[in-house]
Amino acid sequence: MYKILLRENSQTRVIQTQGQQSLLEILRNEDYSIYAPCGGKGRCGKCLVDIKGEGKVLACNYYPAGDIEVILPAKEEAQILATQTAYLEDFPPAHSRQLLHPDAYGAAIDLGTTTIVCYFVHLASGRIVKISSWMNPQTAYGADVISRISYCQENPGGLKLLQKILTESINKEFNSFLSEMKAGKQQIQETVIAGNTTMLHILLGYNPEPLALAPFTPAFTAQQVHKAENSSLLLHPLGRLITLPCISAYVGSDIVAGLAVLKVPLQHYLFLDIGTNGEMALVKGEEIFTCATAAGPAFEGAGLSSGMPALKGAIAAFESPSNYKVIGDVRPVGICGSGVIDSVAWLRRNHLMDESGLIQQDFEIYPGIQITQADIREIQLAKSAIYSGIKILLKRAGLNFQELEALFLAGGLGNYIHIPSAVEIGLLPAELKDKTFAVGNSAGIGALQFLRSEVFANKVDRVIQQSQYIELSDDEDFALEFAMNMDFLK
Repeated sequence: MYKILLRENSQTRVIQTQGQQSLLEILRNEDYSIYAPCGGKGRCGKCLVDIKGEGKVLACNYYPAGDIEVILPAKEEAQILATQTAYLEDFPPAHSRQLLHPDAYGAAIDLGTTTIVCYFVHLASGRIVKISSWMNPQTAYGADVISRISYCQENPGGLKLLQKILTESINKEFNSFLSEMKAGKQQIQETVIAGNTTMLHILLGYNPEPLALAPFTPAFTAQQVHKAENSSLLLHPLGRLITLPCISAYVGSDIVAGLAVLKVPLQHYLFLDIGTNGEMALVKGEEIFTCATAAGPAFEGAGLSSGMPALKGAIAAFESPSNYKVIGDVRPVGICGSGVIDSVAWLRRNHLMDESGLIQQDFEIYPGIQITQADIREIQLAKSAIYSGIKILLKRAGLNFQELEALFLAGGLGNYIHIPSAVEIGLLPAELKDKTFAVGNSAGIGALQFLRSEVFANKVDRVIQQSQYIELSDDEDFALEFAMNMDFLK
């Protein structure tokens, strides 16, 4: 018999199991409601739980082999997962590829500037076998894409180094997965990757320097297909590495994949990924207007005095000095973007910060964790860049806020962000306060659908054909909008 210590919303309980059932079945038998819309078949990847010492696992694929401690998702997080499923496509497996091994696997990767997420898939069945996530090791060389491009410019061999540490980190996860599956090193047949244009250039060894210099010309934007022999990744010798197509130098395949995987019967809506690069798209019928704003790494936690990514120990929600939530329900060690947004909104609401962003003294959220004047200035610049980009897209599309039917928030911040706080500080438009929905890792799910179904490739092609890019540095209205949206107005 094995003991399972369950943690849910600060409550704990111990149950016992003989280890012959999946963790999902065990929890269901104990009347715990774990979100699994595919019924535990391993198709949706939604039944994630946190195992202490092991990280996040799919409950439907996890069979306890000893005593474990399980941290269940909070009710708010479970509701977010349910919402995401309603807005994202789930194509049944349909692919004509010839399998190179009876148990061939594929990997769908969301290659983020800060975080990398990988979905391992059994190609014959389309079943998700494992989901892994880890920090992009390139963060040691810069928090955003511009700093990494600069590293390549300033250091001979810089590009090769960044490419090497990236591929090594992916191969480490591949090796770990294959070891768990007791599989051979040639059983990963295909890898599909979505990411911003800079990350894809570095991954494939293309010089990213032109992306930082006008006219911002990438070496490629089209879909890239590389044979295993031309890739540094651990693939079957006859396998392939595929990177999804980008729109421009700063609107990458992460946005393309996210737009393609959306399942919404709407005509006019916004799609927004609030990260270091603030990529966004406005869909107007059959037209898609896109742009990117240099929001900087503030919303990823970088560059802030107590900032950190949305990992265990990060304050992710803040209602008052005595009421806040920490990821993983542990002692706070820092604060992530969503917590900072809440904190800045609280300061403004309680008249501890004026509309210009001025505070009289640094604000301590928790011993050793604070919001400083410099932090507020970073958030101020980032939120103005995002909001101003949205305004420019509306102008170019000939629409106003009232005509928009929805705003979809992609990425990690979208999962945790408190919409009223984002509206209160002027990051998101008040007109869309009740029409804003989180869609989670839509880039990763898009890459996953591309791996599983040839049908999805048609949706990706349509997004590319319908999209046009607006370069904000050339837009005469952007500088004025940016200046006008700097204040924290009520």
